[in-house]
Amino acid sequence: MTKPQILADKYKKILIILNNITKNEGNPTLIGYPVLIGSRAAKWHSPSFREPNDWDLVATPSQATLFINKVKESSATFNDIKLIYYPGVGLKLVGKCIEQFTDEKPVSFDIELASDKVDLKDMRDMRSNLNLNKKESDEDDNNSDDYKMRVDDDSDSNNDGTSYDNVQDDDEINKIEFRRPYFDKPKTSSLMILELCHNIEDKTMFPLLSNYLCIVAPLKILEALKTSHIYWPADFHKNIADLHLLRILLDCNKLNKVSIQPLCSPQRDEPIELMLKTRIIETEIIRGEPGAHINLNMSNEDFLDNEDNLFVQRHIPHDDLHELVKYGDHPIYQSLKEDQSKAWIKKSLFEKLDHQSKLNCVKEEAMVIALERFLIPMISKNQEKSYKLALARICTTLTKGWFRKFAIDNYPQITNLDKDLLSIAHNVIKKFPIKQKRPVVIVLDPETQAIFESVRPHTVKISSFDDLDDFPQYSEGDFTRTGIKITSPVNDDISVTAIVTTLCISNLDDCNPSAYWSASVVILPSKDLEILSDNDESKDGNSVFEGYTFTDPLKIHPYYSPYEERFSNLTSKHVFVLGINASTSGGSWGVGNDIWNSVLIKANSADYVASILGIPDLTGDLLFKYVMDCLRPTLMNNGETPLKNWTNKLKAKGDIPIEPKQHLWYHAWNYKLNEKSNH
Repeated sequence: MTKPQILADKYKKILIILNNITKNEGNPTLIGYPVLIGSRAAKWHSPSFREPNDWDLVATPSQATLFINKVKESSATFNDIKLIYYPGVGLKLVGKCIEQFTDEKPVSFDIELASDKVDLKDMRDMRSNLNLNKKESDEDDNNSDDYKMRVDDDSDSNNDGTSYDNVQDDDEINKIEFRRPYFDKPKTSSLMILELCHNIEDKTMFPLLSNYLCIVAPLKILEALKTSHIYWPADFHKNIADLHLLRILLDCNKLNKVSIQPLCSPQRDEPIELMLKTRIIETEIIRGEPGAHINLNMSNEDFLDNEDNLFVQRHIPHDDLHELVKYGDHPIYQSLKEDQSKAWIKKSLFEKLDHQSKLNCVKEEAMVIALERFLIPMISKNQEKSYKLALARICTTLTKGWFRKFAIDNYPQITNLDKDLLSIAHNVIKKFPIKQKRPVVIVLDPETQAIFESVRPHTVKISSFDDLDDFPQYSEGDFTRTGIKITSPVNDDISVTAIVTTLCISNLDDCNPSAYWSASVVILPSKDLEILSDNDESKDGNSVFEGYTFTDPLKIHPYYSPYEERFSNLTSKHVFVLGINASTSGGSWGVGNDIWNSVLIKANSADYVASILGIPDLTGDLLFKYVMDCLRPTLMNNGETPLKNWTNKLKAKGDIPIEPKQHLWYHAWNYKLNEKSNH
């Protein structure tokens, strides 16, 4: 995947770059008008097509320049405008324009630039002393009250969470150049689109502007463009509906209510097929390769576990679920294997099946996925929605190759759910409860036990956190919060509150599945917590994660940036914070430690808050142990795996004592605290 760069976000600066490109082009004669693509073009061909959201165009740099100038000459203005460079792919002009002094909605535009004289995929970096990927060293001690999350001066973030490099300096902009294309270098898909539409006569007018005509791309090109990104999870259900409507409009598929006939993609001529393949490669450069982590040449259980073993605790084996949803005497996939121990199924055996059996094969797998990942874990109680989500997984990131293509091509024929999955899920949950792991037994020494017993009468467990409902709801996220309040036995007006928060955000639908965990142990005087909660201006805990606003109503859980591996807003009240992230990066979940990035741990002493309680012999070390003993925190979804590996290595080296057994978090906290004090 490549990281896009915002070259400019002011129209005057964008014009400088475009004019420089146009000068290098000489006298372009590629095409007379920009080309309208996307749902807006499909709507032009068929009024029954869904309402489009924006205007997607392909244009030359001179046509993009004309577009900007016409907006400025008209009564419209830009709400937003950016020129974005995608290394290895090309340039895009994106933004919104709106009629001034009206209540009309802004018109969104997304304009791909194409040139046959300049290689827009290859920007020559002639800007001196510019580093688009500045990195700051992480301070050893970033626990001061004024510590903030690092944000590079030249970075920007889109409202969809996409991170961009940002170039804005005038001198830098003037030095941006693009190379001349080599004679044998492949063309961009956008250039191919302009060439394919050179003689098309269908045209429409861009709104708000006078005399800005656009060629309307023909349906066969629109279908190929929709196919080019159908394997990516984003907006899958919208895209799959669009794709099959386009194929109906092209008369390559006709719905037959009497008999079910195989559906297929249209026969494309060679130039369109080349454009499609090029477009897929470009999309992979930008968004990653869907299904890249899949390896079918492994055992059944390894394959079934390769992606979700971190997140799905199975009640029964995957293959046993197939027995519960099968259409015949045996699950269909069993007849497609030469080696029953491997996940690989043979295309030649699949092709020998009748069409209905092929459809049922896909449906069986989708029902098992719906059961295993949504209904049995009780993530969802809606079986139709769970089934559709499972189908989306099959069509995007869970399978690849010919099987995925069959599911895509025949999608309208596999969407009907004809089995009662909720009943099956209920029976599985009832008959096969998940075996609970045996907890680690921690035996306290007599002195520690005596101190703990003296504290317990003054300890109250916080039964609920009403404000927890204000946390953002993630589709595949989970959070917990527990706490205790300890009142001083010598002064009822003094108390200490300890709160443990854990957050897990997983993204299993991406091309490279990933997950992020963060945990915090906050121990502070109770009056300080009340001040934090009442302070509306406090920004602690307010951050953005992949387009979501993360707001902690108690303003105590620090934001963990998995990309930068840093915490924001750390203070002395954060006695212990933990950040862990895992991602495939094109590999497999099944490769063990390769998926785990480094564990980030920060520790602070709890001596001060322990001292204000006035309890004899209660040190900060014992207070942290006591909090762990009372709350027994853990990370959900096996998130502690790398932390266990890390502590085990330190135990093997003798850096952490094997005995007595302590809570895992205590080992990490104590080691980091000692490490910090020794520096």
